[in-house]
Amino acid sequence: MQNHYFNEQGHYTYSGYANPDNLPPLNATREAPEQRERMHPKWNGEAWRYVQDMRGTVYYLPDGSEHTIAEIEGQLPEDASLTKPEPPEPTEAEKAQQRIAEVQSLLTANDLASVRPLRAKLAGTSTDFDDNRLAELEEQAQALRAELVTLSAVV
Repeated sequence: MQNHYFNEQGHYTYSGYANPDNLPPLNATREAPEQRERMHPKWNGEAWRYVQDMRGTVYYLPDGSEHTIAEIEGQLPEDASLTKPEPPEPTEAEKAQQRIAEVQSLLTANDLASVRPLRAKLAGTSTDFDDNRLAELEEQAQALRAELVTLSAVV
């Protein structure tokens, strides 16, 4: 024989040994609850009724934030979705900002690549390769700087 315990809200918590000579405590009944998928037993004072159990359900709000239902009788908000929303397409200004960051990174790499040939030129040990490399890097830098001017007008 078992007692089937419930909490203050009537939600089933556990089952345990019952002394057959005693009545069940006030927070238990001898009537066993059924196991139902995605449902949770709740004692109403006379019988078990079954409430939807959505604990662990992940949902998304229109702002893209992710939430998980933690309560037994937790409900989905009206504006919730079970599928993750696609992020909005970036605006032209956001795309320009991203490209500006990329161009600035390329300019930094360009500057670093020019250090060795410049050092050789200063030391008087440069070769045609060093001169050609510096000319190539300067051409790339000019193109990147021109692109930055164009992008800055968009932002």
